[in-house]
This record gives sequence, C-alpha cells and structure tokens, in this order.
Amino acid sequence: MLQRIYNWFVRLLLKKELDADKRYRFQFANEVPDIPKRNVLYFIGEEGYYWQFVMLCPCGCSSLLYMNLMDDYNPYWSYKIENDLITITPSIDRIVGCKSHFFVRNGNIVWHK
Repeated sequence: MLQRIYNWFVRLLLKKELDADKRYRFQFANEVPDIPKRNVLYFIGEEGYYWQFVMLCPCGCSSLLYMNLMDDYNPYWSYKIENDLITITPSIDRIVGCKSHFFVRNGNIVWHK
C-alpha cells in the first residue's frame, strides 16, 4: 500500500516537472534570433524598450509569429510577467496559414475553442 502511494506521488511530481517544461519562457533580444527555439517568446527591442515579441507558432507549423507591442499601432498586444510567468493579451488569432487561435496565460498555451 505504501509503495502504491509512493509511486503515485512520484508520478505526480514528474508530471508537474514535465508540465513546467511545456511553459513558454521569455527572452529579451535586440533582434530576432536566426534559429528561434520552441516555447520561447522573444521580446525584440533595446534599452528596456521592446516594440514586438516573436514566437514560433505553437501548433507546430513552424511559422514565426510577430506581435506588435506599440499601442500607437493596431493591433497591439500587452503583457504581464508575474513570478517569471508571462501572460499576453489579447489572444493570438492567425487569419492565414494554420489559422491557430490561442492565448498565452501564465506561460501556458490555452487553445481557443
């Protein structure tokens, strides 16, 4: 009985670690990397001023997505970082290509239904 409880607990911990690996991280850069990594949002700018973020589409189509952060131009997105987890608003809705529609909430991709 104790062994079953122990095994359950170990599986639970491993699942949390795997889920954490799926979360999107963020990096600040002066320009778009030549080979962007999956699960990374790149904030592009300089000296603390970032005008866009770039990411690979989470559907797996490998398209590079560019989102404007400047509120002078539409559409634009805003972000919030809490405990090293990023939330982007509004949703990201591709109208071409794979037509993915998703949210980034607390570092996780949440697919729009």
